[in-house]
Amino acid sequence: MAPSLPALPLLLALVLGVALPAQAYDQLDYCQPPRICPQFTRVSTNQKYEERLYESSVWMCTAGDATDSMAVMRATMRVINYRNQQSWIQAVEIDDNTWPSLVKVKHGEKGKEVSLCWLVPPGVTLSSSGQVTVETLPKASMFVRPFEGIPTYMSRQENAQKLMEDLVADGECFDRAVFYAANYASDSSFTHHNEIWVPKD
Repeated sequence: MAPSLPALPLLLALVLGVALPAQAYDQLDYCQPPRICPQFTRVSTNQKYEERLYESSVWMCTAGDATDSMAVMRATMRVINYRNQQSWIQAVEIDDNTWPSLVKVKHGEKGKEVSLCWLVPPGVTLSSSGQVTVETLPKASMFVRPFEGIPTYMSRQENAQKLMEDLVADGECFDRAVFYAANYASDSSFTHHNEIWVPKD
């Protein structure tokens, strides 16, 4: 049977050794190189939120209390120490210019579980150690709402609630048990760009 027409370019590329063009991903103005960010393509946008299709990504995460600034600081130090330890063990520099930092909030059988996660640079292999776990966020569509200002426990909760209310009003299906608060700036920055991510069901 002859190959179908859509398969011909791939077949010719394999036979002739011709490289096909790489997948083009969208880039955020506040996440340009040398910053390393998760790859995504924008699906749709409106005045309230947008939908993005994120590629699979790997994160180093540790549990923490998002309501307590000291607990957040301790969680941050655990991730930094873990990354530095892994860099020393593997004798390779693990790029620390990865964004965003994520606060994952999940409502489960044990109540509300909160964790702080930092992106693992592509090509780096890590394993869970101590209080830091390595987690894969599979390829998924996310509804995204931006918000400005210093990210606090209250501002994350309020913006997550507003996004979910808008999604309900628009008849969208989404995971009500979890959301991610993404921060693209250090605590000492004068400007902050933040986002709420809610997984599409």
